[in-house]
Amino acid sequence: MPKTGRNDPCTCGSGKKYKHCCLDKDRAAQLVPAAAKLAAMARQMDDYQTALLESQALDAASNAVVDLVHAGRLEEAEHAARELLEHYPEVHDGHDRLGMVYQARGQLREAADCYRNVIEIARANPEDYDPEFMHTFNELIAQLEARATEAERGGQRVDGFG
Repeated sequence: MPKTGRNDPCTCGSGKKYKHCCLDKDRAAQLVPAAAKLAAMARQMDDYQTALLESQALDAASNAVVDLVHAGRLEEAEHAARELLEHYPEVHDGHDRLGMVYQARGQLREAADCYRNVIEIARANPEDYDPEFMHTFNELIAQLEARATEAERGGQRVDGFG
């Protein structure tokens, strides 16, 4: 079908020139799909930006717990780890960081339980985790359990990171 020229009679049958009748309406109709596509792209960019900011906040909070553990500020570290669990229950960081706190305190069985929770989250989301990730935590749990058993037999307190 040939394109209607601006000075051609309007296709609606009004007798007016196309430019004085339906041209603007037809152009607007052509822009609707493009506008919808732009709006969808803008929403995607907003979603991406929100996810990026959320990821950065999670990383900062998680790293803060590590810093507190290394500084020996275990009460603060435990509080921060529990906040991670509250704000980000779907990711492993809170369990991992709480495990670090327990490990630093020598509460090895509690640490192992936290690390088991890390593995559960990884198993529930295999697309987000490398298999080596779970292997590393399984080895850590085995070491902690062995050290806890040894300590219980000897009736002694254990240094969590030994």
